[in-house]
Order: sequence, then C-alpha cells, then structure tokens
Amino acid sequence: MQSIIPWNEVTTLFAKVKSCAMATVDEDGTPRVSPIGSVFLTTEGHGHYFEHFPKGMRTNLDRDPRLAIMAVDPGIGFWFRALWRGKFATQPALRLICEASKRRRASQPEIDAWLAQVRPFRHFKGHDLLWKGMEELREFKVLRVEPVNLGRMSP
Repeated sequence: MQSIIPWNEVTTLFAKVKSCAMATVDEDGTPRVSPIGSVFLTTEGHGHYFEHFPKGMRTNLDRDPRLAIMAVDPGIGFWFRALWRGKFATQPALRLICEASKRRRASQPEIDAWLAQVRPFRHFKGHDLLWKGMEELREFKVLRVEPVNLGRMSP
C-alpha cells in the first residue's frame, strides 16, 4: 500500500464518518458514485462493506474491481477550528484507491458488528427497511491513500 498518510489517521477519520462516497466505473466509462454507510476497515490496508442496495456499483465491480472510497470529516467543530485558524490540523478528507474482491456471504461476527453499529436506531421504522438482511459483503484491498488537497489550508 502506498501512502504518506499513517494508517492510524485513516482509521481515525473513517471511524468518524457515517457514510462514504464510493466510486466505480460503468461499462461505458461513466463514473458512478454511491453512498455507503457500512464501510469497515479491518486490518492495515484492508476493509469491507455490506453490499445490499447499490446494484449498478455491484455490476461495475463484478466487471472491473477498481474502487475509490472517499471520507470527509463530518465534525462541525473540526471545520470551524480550521476556518478560524486558516489551517486543517489533520486531513479533512481522504481518498482510498482500492481493488475489490468478489462478493461473499458475511460471517455472523461481521453481521453482528454491523448490527452493533446501527443498534441506536433499532426502534425507528427505517431501521429494518434499510439494514435488515445485510448478508453479503465485498472486501477491498487499499492500494494507496491520497489526501484530498484543499489548497493552502491543507496540513
């Protein structure tokens, strides 16, 4: 994995985000971006996400395993402090350039980790509509980590 960003900075940022933007390429070369809220970084340079809704993304990855994942720090305080100081203390956003594996059935511990993440919403009507039946996932290998350059405010 190529990176000038330490892996602990990657995991710290991804632990804060609720949803990532994930990009694939359609058969005709058109980019396709999908929001995915189930990204887990498992070991250094590896992770997985539950693949339930994004049918176009699934088709793209079955044909071409290239995948880009972007996370942006969601903290209002983080952005306010950076704007006040004129400098980001840490990377405000990171892009992971990845290669995806074939889709597979999730293990029970993987499903349990996902359900623990969405547990606070279990009493809401949308909980089961969105997240019940998350049984398939796709692993990915991070080939490189890229900082998202925001000019002179970038760290």
